Amino acid sequence: MRRITPLALLVGLAATAASQDQVDFTKHIQPIFADRCYECHGAKEQEGDLRLDKRDTVFVKDETKWLVRPGKPADSVLFKRITLPKNDPDVMPAEGDVLTAAQIDVIKRWIEQGAVWPTDGAPAPAETKAPPVEVIEVALSDTEKTAAAAATPKLEARGAVIGPIAKDHVGIDVNISLLRPAASDADLELLRGLGPALVWLSASRSKITDQGLAHLSGCRSLRRLHLAETAIGDAGLAHLRGLGELRFLNLFGTTVTDRGLAELHQLTKLEKLYLWQTKVTDQGVAALQAALPKLAIDRGGYAEQVLRVAEEQTAKEAQAKGQVGAAVNTKCPVSGEGVDAAITVDHEGRKIAFCCAKCQAKFVADPAKFTPNLPRAELKK
Repeated sequence: MRRITPLALLVGLAATAASQDQVDFTKHIQPIFADRCYECHGAKEQEGDLRLDKRDTVFVKDETKWLVRPGKPADSVLFKRITLPKNDPDVMPAEGDVLTAAQIDVIKRWIEQGAVWPTDGAPAPAETKAPPVEVIEVALSDTEKTAAAAATPKLEARGAVIGPIAKDHVGIDVNISLLRPAASDADLELLRGLGPALVWLSASRSKITDQGLAHLSGCRSLRRLHLAETAIGDAGLAHLRGLGELRFLNLFGTTVTDRGLAELHQLTKLEKLYLWQTKVTDQGVAALQAALPKLAIDRGGYAEQVLRVAEEQTAKEAQAKGQVGAAVNTKCPVSGEGVDAAITVDHEGRKIAFCCAKCQAKFVADPAKFTPNLPRAELKK
């Protein structure tokens, strides 16, 4: 598990202090960003073309592209990403532990209070252009540029997160995994206008179907494709045959079988494939590996071990603090879903478990609203 640094402790104290007062960006928010965000979204690196160490890169000239919507946490892409479950491929931070409930709460309150970010409240490092993670050449005709420009507003109106893969690059990164209601085949159809400009696409946890993937046939420059936790199966992978530039494919939690893997044999540039919790067999994986010897195939066999070690460590830490004992609930008091034993808070002498960090943060912000949902026998102190 991630070691708690002195800075992280200070961040926690700042978040606690802010819980009762007006949230101050410099004192309460900036330390969280510095400790957990700047490594991937700062001056040296801007993963996904996202930079959080400067005010004008968060609140850009085009208000429709703001990552933070003042007064509206639920509509803010940044808040949505930090409250995703810890095993979600789009959660932020991507590395290490998720933000604590206190950190999430103080960021939420900062947004609710207007997301005030004084001009001098952020560092002003010299302008640097982060080197691209990979060399990506995308050539577009004038007709294709016009089509892409026409498709972009439609996607943004639907709520998609869309932008260049790097500063001044024509390649486009689109994320429709956070859409509400969930993205469907109709949203994939909107991508057809982007054509070869589309380089990265995240459609995880969406309602897209095998038939919908046919809309990606013209995306000849597509390099990364996230389809985790969707209903995509073997028939859908048949539509990926023509994506000759595809390098990364996430099929975690799909219904793909060995027959679907056979559809990938012609994707000679594929470098990384995630197959955890699919229906593939050792034989199917071996056949794909033989066809694509350089492909790194991740079947996620280590995940259970990692989770078990994390839970054991959490139990040891709780025991050291005198917090021995299981959670009083098996269903999350916020969502009603099954709980994650590693996501808990201690409230009035009781250990309460939650399904995800987002629900944990909601409970911490307003316990009285959710304690009635706990088992009746446990409501007595």
